Amino acid sequence: MTDNDAALAAQLQAELDRQDVGFAVEPITTCPHVPSPIPTHVFLNQTCGACQEQHENWQCLTCNTVLCSRYRNGHMVEHFEETKDHAVCLSYSDLSVWCFKCESYIANETLQEVKEMAYIAKFGEAPPNQSTIKVVDGASGSGSNSNSGSAGIA
Repeated sequence: MTDNDAALAAQLQAELDRQDVGFAVEPITTCPHVPSPIPTHVFLNQTCGACQEQHENWQCLTCNTVLCSRYRNGHMVEHFEETKDHAVCLSYSDLSVWCFKCESYIANETLQEVKEMAYIAKFGEAPPNQSTIKVVDGASGSGSNSNSGSAGIA
């Protein structure tokens, strides 16, 4: 990320912070860049692999790399720019999925399982009336309903 990009991102974030109202986001429902297979684990408590940032991290859904957002140090954007194929990532902040190539959020059934795993890792329970996925302790593989920050398919 260039200094110009960082300054623009900071300026845009400051403007958003001053606004009392948000705006509607219309996610796309189909995206040709969603990788297959979708990851079976999330790593919610992992810091950015490039700068150790703890907030606003994203998981690349192609290679599972965890990097910070454009509003921190922009390492996930750099990852996409370097790879060009790793376009889809999951936000650990709001559990949304973004495609850099489509420049849009994505909402579809293919991504539901990984989003549910992230929800479980973040909140320690399944989303209301939606999931049967249980939290898996990464070390022992045993099930748990504690908020460990990691979840996977049992």
